[in-house]
Amino acid sequence: MKKLLLIPIFFALFLTSCDDDKEENLEPPVSEIDAKMRGDWTNTQIKRVYYSDQNEIMFTDSVQYQTTFSFDGKQLTVTAPGSNPEVMNYSFPDPNDTTVIELQRGADKGQYTVATISNSEMTWIEEKPYAGFPEESPDDEKTTSQMGVYTWKFVRKQ
Repeated sequence: MKKLLLIPIFFALFLTSCDDDKEENLEPPVSEIDAKMRGDWTNTQIKRVYYSDQNEIMFTDSVQYQTTFSFDGKQLTVTAPGSNPEVMNYSFPDPNDTTVIELQRGADKGQYTVATISNSEMTWIEEKPYAGFPEESPDDEKTTSQMGVYTWKFVRKQ
């Protein structure tokens, strides 16, 4: 009978030791921005502004989102309502400028600048040379700009 009581105790110890291993595998933050970014955020808006070669605004629009971005120090999991999560790696490629974050999924890469970050809000800027607009139009119906500037707004999930 005593042997049967030991089985649940060993099982509980095993589960506890597995949690410790998980915590040890966390990547240490490479910067203050990296440390603040860890956790869950909701991307609430993307504002898009397209500029001509004369640096004049050609077109502007925005889209409201409720997409969750979960940062764990190495991977970013993006979950849009009603769709499967997408996992990608993220890094801060320039040790001299930790405001630049790079996202990579397979061969696709994108760089963003963390313009602001606090405990509750974050803003990214993405610049795309020769971006076409409107975003949702087929490529053959888009107008090409000199530069598209995208402002991503996030709030921390509670």
